[in-house]
Amino acid sequence: MSLKCTEYLSGAVTFWGVPDDPRIEDTVRDLRERKLRRVAFTMPGGGTWALPLYELALLAESELSKHGVEGASLVVVTPEEAPLCLFGRAVSERVSELLAERGIEVVARATPVNFEEGHLSMSPRATVEADAVLSLPRLEGRRIGGVPHDLGGFVPVDDHCRVPGMHNTYAAGDVTSFPVKQGGIATQQADAAAEAIAADLGCELSAQPFDPILRGVLWTGAEPLYLSGYLAGGHGESSSASDQPTWDGAAVGKIVSRYLTPFLEQAGRLTA
Repeated sequence: MSLKCTEYLSGAVTFWGVPDDPRIEDTVRDLRERKLRRVAFTMPGGGTWALPLYELALLAESELSKHGVEGASLVVVTPEEAPLCLFGRAVSERVSELLAERGIEVVARATPVNFEEGHLSMSPRATVEADAVLSLPRLEGRRIGGVPHDLGGFVPVDDHCRVPGMHNTYAAGDVTSFPVKQGGIATQQADAAAEAIAADLGCELSAQPFDPILRGVLWTGAEPLYLSGYLAGGHGESSSASDQPTWDGAAVGKIVSRYLTPFLEQAGRLTA
């Protein structure tokens, strides 16, 4: 594994990315049975991939609505400027509207510090009352002997995913210092590295630099939202939130790549 996931917030339930985590199920069950009245969803400061945070909150609200539970309160506490602003303005506005429609409160520009005795402390100085807190973990890179890394343990790369200062060494995915840790981003880095390697070996092609576009499917408990947006400048307003897929290969989710996506689609057809 290229990442280490560690518990971030003392007293909180950490979501490790497994949908059927029994602790998550227990928390939602306690909400449904009215043993809990207010639950907060949060993430570490410095984190960028916040989509699971909103999925947890939306799916919890959907479960409560399905069972006719009234009086429960859900709040998202996030260091982001606005919900999923990483994707761009259109996505952030659409997700903010959806959260408001579903009655989910959002406290933005707030970094969680401590959860104790029903109070979630935040920076800047403030608190949110909650009976329970669900938190995303802190991510750290796994330091590899002989390979350069930053303070967080992640490997620096250039625009073609070469590791500076090393001969014929490339890196792609969560191990790199690129701040967004997501499968679709990893496949785009792999494309850039593969082209650079081919060019270095004398193939007749122009290796294109890594120009990331972020794609994600937000599961809401109702119809999913297909989200996308370029992460670098020069593309104008690229942010998009749609009820329908907006990219080829959406059937295999966020893994969009020139080579891997067609392979996965073909494999799916062969096993269907």
